Amino acid sequence: MDLNYHINFLGFSDPDRDRSVLKTGSGSYRMNIFKEFNYRSAEGIPPLYTMKEEVTDGLPSAYLIYMYSESEYEAAMKLVGSWNHWNKLCTNNSFMNGSKEVQTWSGLKQWREEKEIKDRATMYSLLKIAAATGNVNAQKVLFEKDKGGVRGRPSKAQVEAAAKEAAQHEEFIQEDLKRIRLVASNGK
Repeated sequence: MDLNYHINFLGFSDPDRDRSVLKTGSGSYRMNIFKEFNYRSAEGIPPLYTMKEEVTDGLPSAYLIYMYSESEYEAAMKLVGSWNHWNKLCTNNSFMNGSKEVQTWSGLKQWREEKEIKDRATMYSLLKIAAATGNVNAQKVLFEKDKGGVRGRPSKAQVEAAAKEAAQHEEFIQEDLKRIRLVASNGK
């Protein structure tokens, strides 16, 4: 399986895909679809994916499928075909946090953080390309980012924080003036 397999992976978002492998005999959602915490494979219930960052034992990498999906919703549809099933997986500690004992795979929390960083980096790269091709708005955004400033009207929270800071500053000044007057009156 190459990277294109994971980028173009349809999985259970394909309406013709048999979803019966995602449920137990009693009809509840399978939680053991990942090799790393599938303890029932000996009973004939094989895992569907690996949590690792690469293909393992011929299983697609859920990590790569997640990273190359446009959104978490899209990844959920590809991996399990149901938002309810995805939410059920999110209650599983191993799925969310990965393995602390075996550092070879991480969980959804780390995937989310990494995907956010990856998406920001991609957006910044696209913004730089747009600026280089003459897009004035992109150039302005990059300029403002480099200055560290934010354009536009300040938010209510920013106004409140500035007012609080000004009030504290004024209080310090008044206390200093009192001390100065006290020293001046005692120094005569």
